[in-house]
Amino acid sequence: MKTKPTTFIKIEFLQKNNLFKLISILIYIFIINFFLPTTGSSFSKPLSKKSKGENYSHILKSDNFSLNARNVKVLSAKGNTLWIGTSMGLIKYDTSTINNYKIYDNRNGLLSNGIFSILNRTNNQTWVGTYGGGLTLIDSNKLLNINTPQGLNDSFVYDQKFIDDVMWVATWSGVNRVNGDPLDPLSWTSFTVKNTNGGLIDNWVYSIEVGEGDNIWFGTEAGLSLYDGKQWYKWDHKNGLGAAYDVVKSDNTLATDTFQGSHHNTQYNTQSNNLQNTGDSNYRPNYIVSMLLDKKKRLWIGTWGGGLSMFDPKSKAFRNFTVKDGLPGNYILALNQGSDGNLWIGSNKGLTSFDGSLFKTYSKINGLISDYVFSIEFAINNFIWVGGHHGITKLQIDNATGRLSRLENN
Repeated sequence: MKTKPTTFIKIEFLQKNNLFKLISILIYIFIINFFLPTTGSSFSKPLSKKSKGENYSHILKSDNFSLNARNVKVLSAKGNTLWIGTSMGLIKYDTSTINNYKIYDNRNGLLSNGIFSILNRTNNQTWVGTYGGGLTLIDSNKLLNINTPQGLNDSFVYDQKFIDDVMWVATWSGVNRVNGDPLDPLSWTSFTVKNTNGGLIDNWVYSIEVGEGDNIWFGTEAGLSLYDGKQWYKWDHKNGLGAAYDVVKSDNTLATDTFQGSHHNTQYNTQSNNLQNTGDSNYRPNYIVSMLLDKKKRLWIGTWGGGLSMFDPKSKAFRNFTVKDGLPGNYILALNQGSDGNLWIGSNKGLTSFDGSLFKTYSKINGLISDYVFSIEFAINNFIWVGGHHGITKLQIDNATGRLSRLENN
């Protein structure tokens, strides 16, 4: 009687044993993925087909800083330095101290006290867009003002972005591209509705986002435009931008009556409001107030009364979110993506985080300085700075829970 050699018996046993281990591992992975809670940001996953809203029910651990200004339009953090753009000037604040700050206004170099955009670069340069005073470059506390004589389309500057060393500037008279010395008029190229044959959908440009490749997105008063380096494309409410009037009408009633310190109601571009049969200047879904390209390359668009729109650059389709989907308000004033991966939204009714299915809202009753949130910035040590009427609020994300820190026993 012949027997199998011992070596082959061991190999056969190991093969069967490894197969059993492999099957066990696969079953374990299946259980983890489908039955146990997942880790990481929900926002990195596909959005839920149906969303909902929730008002936070606790008092936040917060610090409020009152400012002698109508609103804080923009915040920009770099290390321990927080730049604060207000309607009364620019503040450079060392957050590691209490009283170490410097104010820039029209008494010491700025041409306008209205600050609408701040961009910090890695070379320690800070670019500031102003309301009527053009662009200001702050480099080692030295100020350089750049305006229409150098090539800027308009002295009202709402945003600026860099692609390498090329700067794009959003103004109320179109867009500029600056390639080279900004003091040299030959470095400037102008893009307007006229010279792009309507590709730039409107000359009142408020937001710029830089996408993959050469794609550059422009949020305007009349809709969305894309320039891919060769051609222009555009979308507006007729293509799906912003929710329908009947969806938001009741929730928008009296929503902007107390909107102090904003140009949105006083500066009304009737040429951009091509909507028919609404008769309501507070509903302007084409008006892009804020814009953000998230880490998944989805374009989030904040509208004036039309809610929050998400545009998928691949499918070229919009999805709109309103109060009925969980938002606290339909006026989306600020957008940012936090270190937690979630989308953070500033509206006329507070600060909201969105994880892809739940809109969780924090308001003045929770400790914010204002229900109107104009700006959101994330800083070191998990701090969140929130700009509103007359000041800013400092909040912090709890590392253990991933949520905003709250006061104990509340």
